Amino acid sequence: MHALLIIRKTCQSALLLPLLVLLFAGCGKVPTPEPDQPVVYFKGDFETGNLNGFHFLVVDTMVNTEVVNNPVRRGNYALKNVLRPGDYIFNGYRTELAVYNCATYKSELYYGFSFMIDTAYADNAYNLICQWQDQPEYLQGEVWEPMPVLHGSPPPVALIYINGTVELKMNRNPNVANETFIVGSPQPVTKGQWNDVVFHMYWADDGTAFTEAWLNGVLFTPFNGTDYRYYGANLFARSGNYFKFGQYRGKDKTAHTNVIYFDEVKTGSSYNDVAP
Repeated sequence: MHALLIIRKTCQSALLLPLLVLLFAGCGKVPTPEPDQPVVYFKGDFETGNLNGFHFLVVDTMVNTEVVNNPVRRGNYALKNVLRPGDYIFNGYRTELAVYNCATYKSELYYGFSFMIDTAYADNAYNLICQWQDQPEYLQGEVWEPMPVLHGSPPPVALIYINGTVELKMNRNPNVANETFIVGSPQPVTKGQWNDVVFHMYWADDGTAFTEAWLNGVLFTPFNGTDYRYYGANLFARSGNYFKFGQYRGKDKTAHTNVIYFDEVKTGSSYNDVAP
């Protein structure tokens, strides 16, 4: 899950230019706060009719990421995200768009987007529709490399579509794949209907960190006796996370071509900033 390829969409061309790939090699390194990491307040509502401002991890921008005028959650345009059985790139079956510098150490931010599972969606196995993934710690000598050595673990935080539900899952350990856990309970979603999700995060690598989430205006992180925030580390590295959304299946090949629509992708300083 830790291969990140920055790809710019070229004018009237499906050719992709790989620029950078993520290497996280934190063994034996002491986390260090990274300086000068600006917080990005981002609005990706697709109303420009293009995908300017996003970074891509896709096989073919002309197929995997199409701006459409139907269906839409709000406005005139939305994103049609397509994952085909053969869409394998950098160690996983995926078609994702990314936003950087929006989950920095000891920052507090809201994230929101809308999604619709297409009525013809046919796979019941897990599919990450968004995730916050860790980055290199530059002060510790970690860099982006053309050939990543992956530590093979799930991301710190992810929203997963599986068998008609969405699950908020977190991971305790960047070096293993079997310490993920569900925060709250699976939430049913209906194909062919728009769903709005909002996340409220305080990013840290200790117990001060929290994660809070709403689906269609209703909190689905569990009540802890005081509030609906899940308190626990949501960073592996103090260089922060970046945000990705779309479809990610890891090494499990899909049996069908599946479509998910996205709209109103935003980050901001309040719930109202990002809620559709």
